[in-house]
Amino acid sequence: MRPFSILVATACAAASLAGPAAAQGAPSCPKRGGTLTYSYHPEPTALSTIATSAVPVAIIATKFYESLLSYDGPELTPKPSLALSWTVSEDRKAYTFKLRPDVKWHDGRPFTAEDVKFSVEKIIRPFHSRGRVYFGDVEAVETPDPLTVVFRLKDVVPFFLNVFQPGEAPIMPKHAFDGIDMSTSGGVRSAEIMQKPVGTGPFRFKEWRKGSHVVAERNPDYWDKGRPCLDQIVLRVIPDGAARAIAVENGEVDLAPMSGLPEAEIQRLEGLPRIETSKKGAEALGPSMWLEVNLREKPLQDLKVRQAISLALDRSRIVDVVWYGQGTPARGPIVSANPTYFNAALKPYEYNPAKANQLLDEAGYKRGPDGIRFRINHYPLPYGETWLRLGEYVRQELGKVGIAVQTQSVDFAGWLKAVYTDWSSDTASAFTHNYSDPSIGVERSFTSYNIQKGATFTNSMNYRNARVDELFRKASREPDPAQRKAQFAEIQQILHDELPVIFLMEMSYTHVWNRRVRGLITNGISMYSSWSGVWKD
Repeated sequence: MRPFSILVATACAAASLAGPAAAQGAPSCPKRGGTLTYSYHPEPTALSTIATSAVPVAIIATKFYESLLSYDGPELTPKPSLALSWTVSEDRKAYTFKLRPDVKWHDGRPFTAEDVKFSVEKIIRPFHSRGRVYFGDVEAVETPDPLTVVFRLKDVVPFFLNVFQPGEAPIMPKHAFDGIDMSTSGGVRSAEIMQKPVGTGPFRFKEWRKGSHVVAERNPDYWDKGRPCLDQIVLRVIPDGAARAIAVENGEVDLAPMSGLPEAEIQRLEGLPRIETSKKGAEALGPSMWLEVNLREKPLQDLKVRQAISLALDRSRIVDVVWYGQGTPARGPIVSANPTYFNAALKPYEYNPAKANQLLDEAGYKRGPDGIRFRINHYPLPYGETWLRLGEYVRQELGKVGIAVQTQSVDFAGWLKAVYTDWSSDTASAFTHNYSDPSIGVERSFTSYNIQKGATFTNSMNYRNARVDELFRKASREPDPAQRKAQFAEIQQILHDELPVIFLMEMSYTHVWNRRVRGLITNGISMYSSWSGVWKD
């Protein structure tokens, strides 16, 4: 076996250099000790991204769990983590990982190749929202010895080295699932480990007082000797956005990640001398916001109705007024910040209420005596005040064209249940991440083979298009970059026109933290990294 490209050759060289050094001891922390307190709303519903990969879960879960690789820079250059080194076969269908020795789970049990095999085959592939995308082409996971794992693929997967992120492919202890019914999502997602994590990461679980806080403490047996730098990470649950901002301002909270404060509060705080704000550290996420639309019944099955909804919403106003300028009007499923795959030929969506009224008339939905054409429900994402404002804007604007919208106020667990388990929402505000490759972040939402009841952030809309399925399948295996670009361009045009969701805005994350926190921004998924090298001055 030998590396097949400059990327892998560089990564393997890095592995051969970084592996032994890491085993002997990590670079010293500029300062040891202290507690980093952060706040993000809503409170996580679990402490594993297998239960749900939602932002509040992913931020904290990635401090407990690791994967085979970690990543440097905004471009996510792979480097060793639980794997010391890796090689790729010439045909790019076999990946061999040499695992780090003497790694322990937080309960003291040894980490082995069997944990990797079990995690991929029994947990990630069937139950993670992107598991089938990542590992659907893996035909075998071999463990020739306790420190070697070989992935054998049916086809070339161009993005395979990008899947081993801690929130995307978390390696979990096989022994923690003894006695668990692995045949159902309910059995797995209700396992104790989803609430009381046992990982290999730099921090181990201490306590979770729901409605108050989560505490992660330093792992004294961490394989990366000398790390983590911090003694504790504390997630404080502060539902009110203004209260979160005050807590950051007065130093009670060190960090509000990923636009965890209302946009107006971010503007107020960013000029303070002890406060740092930055949009860096999320380049590989590509957040995209839309209205999920339930296509199972009329009237939303009707393309003219979806076009009318799109025409009734002013995306520039959503960006400038609702989100205080923190974003860009969307043109489709892939964000414009992705220079490789964004289809620049897509036309911006038009704002034209008069045309919306015309289309609704043509579709046969005439206004009644009360001016109402039909009624739908709407589930605002329960992530704080800005999302509630968006829900109110949607209600008002659709009401002007005769669509009566009844907003449903539920907590995050209730929102997930309505949208992904019961499929009872007509529309719901949501956002997802493109991630580093459209096959990773975009495919899961629009392919018919990813309509999975109860699986979060999948195709809840019941959108089915055979051509879209075919193009995504081809792109996930296509080795020619030009061909992949063309395939993704066609996908974007179809989704732009068919509106399986109402694309609204490309979001822009802003992190806000106290300047005494150092080493926070390290790569394009910095808030989903382990924070082993984060320290406080």
